Amino acid sequence: MTWTTSYNIRRGIAAALLAHSVVTTGFSAAHAEEAKALGGAPVLPQEVPEPSADGIIYLPGADGQPRASTLVPHIQSYLTSYLIDAQSPIAALVMADVHTGNILALVQGRKPDNWGGHTHSALHPSFPAASVFKTVVTTAAFEVTEMDSHLPIGLTGGCSHVRETGDWMRDHTPGRHDSMTLRTAFGKSCNGFYAKIGVNNLGLGIITEFARRFGWDTGVPADFHVDRSPFVPPVPQYSSTHTVGSFAAGFGKVGLSAAHAAYMMLTVANSGATTPLRLFRDSPALPPVSQRPRIYSAATAERLHEILDSSVRGGTAGFAFKRGKYRKLHDIVGGKTGTLTGSSPKGLTTWFAGLAPTNDPEVVVAAVVVLEDRWRIKGPNLAAEALSIYFDRQYDRKAMSAARLIPVAKGRGKYSVK
Repeated sequence: MTWTTSYNIRRGIAAALLAHSVVTTGFSAAHAEEAKALGGAPVLPQEVPEPSADGIIYLPGADGQPRASTLVPHIQSYLTSYLIDAQSPIAALVMADVHTGNILALVQGRKPDNWGGHTHSALHPSFPAASVFKTVVTTAAFEVTEMDSHLPIGLTGGCSHVRETGDWMRDHTPGRHDSMTLRTAFGKSCNGFYAKIGVNNLGLGIITEFARRFGWDTGVPADFHVDRSPFVPPVPQYSSTHTVGSFAAGFGKVGLSAAHAAYMMLTVANSGATTPLRLFRDSPALPPVSQRPRIYSAATAERLHEILDSSVRGGTAGFAFKRGKYRKLHDIVGGKTGTLTGSSPKGLTTWFAGLAPTNDPEVVVAAVVVLEDRWRIKGPNLAAEALSIYFDRQYDRKAMSAARLIPVAKGRGKYSVK
């Protein structure tokens, strides 16, 4: 049995119920039956429909009846066209408002039916989490050990591999060429560094606990159905140092959907306060941040925010924010990349999950792109495009408001839909 079997079984049962309902009762009842099979929450269609005549995108509720969504048609259509121009890779993106949890864009590339998916690609939970999982480990290191992100730690064996020989475990006096800080390791996604602190400073139990705080095993809170991301941590009594180190570095049996990654970034953007994803306009508004559960302390939140930009400033995401219209984002975006070969779907999975602006986050984005034989973009490129259109549109709205052409909410003038 593979680590994605549980997900596939549940989706298979739901799909069978859906197929039966389509034949016997029609579209609305079909979605109602699938929602019932998967716990009662609205089940999203595999493809987001076009906006209606009133300019609103409607999605089926739990009873199968259309409900107005928070999706912004302009962003939705622009990013869909962008992926078509990129030859429709297996890809997905979720963009959400930091303060409300409103989903502004839910976009996919190739249709799920054409690559073996069973749901909208943004909800597919079996993309490998890869180094996005380092966000969990980093949070644990700050919260449990109060690690100084600027303190050099001796490093042996480089960043690319976590070898079974255990050379990354060797202790050396930090020097110019054989040490690294947590900030640099986060930005460069250094596997050897994370393997070392995972074993020496944290341990399997702490890492697993913080993964659960970020939604693995416990689920992603949302006003629609989100499949749980597969999570199979190493078994302590059968785990070697190499196994635990690899798990901490992002090589474990850990899945992730774009929706789950967006939820993670919403939590980070709100300084550890959990922020459910919200897709329907008529869903209850979220309580103030101060009244939401927190998964880590304010001190940890401050440390985590301080290093987020390292992935863009000289780190693994820098290539996507260096040239042309993306340069304007270079100094305001933070987040985490991830790259790992996956099996569901097959190919090299590339991630960027982040937020902007880093000093006062307004929006989060989670983008995943699977590279096949011929490819044009990676996850960070898709995220950069989404952030570019978001801030361009925001700037235009503010400029038009200043010219008294359109009304805009006082303060931010964002896309939030109440």
